Amino acid sequence: MTRILRQYAAAIVASLAVCLPAAATTTGDDYTDQWWAGPQESGWGVNFIQQGGTIFATLFVYGTDNTPRWYVATMLQQGTGNYGGQMYSTTGPYFGAGSFNTSNVVVTTVGNMSANFSSPYAGTLQYSVNGTQVTKSIIRQGFSNNNLAGNYLGGLTANGANCQGTTNGPILIHDTLNVAQSGQSLNMVVTFFAAGSGTQSQCTFNGTLTLQGRVGNVTNGTWNCTTGNHGNFTLDMVDASQNGFNARFNGSDQFCTYNGFFGGLKDVL
Repeated sequence: MTRILRQYAAAIVASLAVCLPAAATTTGDDYTDQWWAGPQESGWGVNFIQQGGTIFATLFVYGTDNTPRWYVATMLQQGTGNYGGQMYSTTGPYFGAGSFNTSNVVVTTVGNMSANFSSPYAGTLQYSVNGTQVTKSIIRQGFSNNNLAGNYLGGLTANGANCQGTTNGPILIHDTLNVAQSGQSLNMVVTFFAAGSGTQSQCTFNGTLTLQGRVGNVTNGTWNCTTGNHGNFTLDMVDASQNGFNARFNGSDQFCTYNGFFGGLKDVL
């Protein structure tokens, strides 16, 4: 079956760039989200908006008088999962004024901020405000799980390694992708025609979607195909939008281990 899938991949690999998503950013993980220290410290947080290798951060905390304070920082990527830059406080015109006069905005440097991510879902935030140093462990804050149910054009593209009985190399399981979701339970079926056989085949991927901020992950997933392949998989950074969804795929079957991407574009039909 692995051989058949690779032949199929060679026949339609040109469509992959159109039908399957790429990584979230050119710099690796996308940390755009609302982050906090967890429910034990509900009431403060930090927003990260990432564009390429730059993160704009908005921190909302409290002063010594327990009244609100907010600070901003522009952090540049300094290494894999490491960002840092100066932090500022600002004052400006009254929000209820008829117009916003930018000449009344004053920006003051108060210190520095850095974020060091140990995974796509957790990290350490360090910042200083006028000499006061703070270090916090942070995680993404989730509000509501994404609903992936729908019909897509897509599937799995991955590289096979450590193969037994076949050669290492890319595979593509791709065509119609149907996703059913009940609560956190996912049932994802890719229907395709195996090259050279003219036989319609299916690969079914089942797992539980766990909320991780605006994204999610699937652990302990299982997959099996009508052509005989079966195994386990995980999905990381499951990111959904009105256009479709995408995720990183890691898995294995009785032949190989796989590392690649899973997802699809919404089917208008």
